[in-house]
Amino acid sequence: MKNSMIAYLGSIKALIAWFHAAHHVTKGSSFAGDHVNLYGEIYQKLIEDFDAVAEKAIVAFDSESVACPIALTNLSHKVLLGHESPCNMSADQIAAFGLEVVRAHLQRLEELYRMMHGTDVLSLGMEDLIASSANMYESFIYLLTQRVKRGNSFQ
Repeated sequence: MKNSMIAYLGSIKALIAWFHAAHHVTKGSSFAGDHVNLYGEIYQKLIEDFDAVAEKAIVAFDSESVACPIALTNLSHKVLLGHESPCNMSADQIAAFGLEVVRAHLQRLEELYRMMHGTDVLSLGMEDLIASSANMYESFIYLLTQRVKRGNSFQ
């Protein structure tokens, strides 16, 4: 279970990197909104989520190894290799691929929750954090879905 938590933290790091890049490379008529209000907000919230999950995981597993930057960077790299880079994509493609990235991550979170459910590792606080994170990712899915719909209406 500890390895699953480490893998999940690596996935959050991957999302941070992906959406930070999306923030930098978005373009076109939707640039201002996408740059600041969509991708900028998403990657900032991801950083906060990573911090909260890492701290809870250190306590839950009584191990600092869950926050090892080397292991998390390696895992993040593996997650990123499973997704298209936002570089050289159109603004609409960035939103569509971003939506896929968040959906895949939410599935990882749900799998982690199912694995932890009914164990001593899932404290009330950890359960609350997982539920809050899921709520946040579902909000990202809503925002990206609406952005994709807007983008497709111009084609």
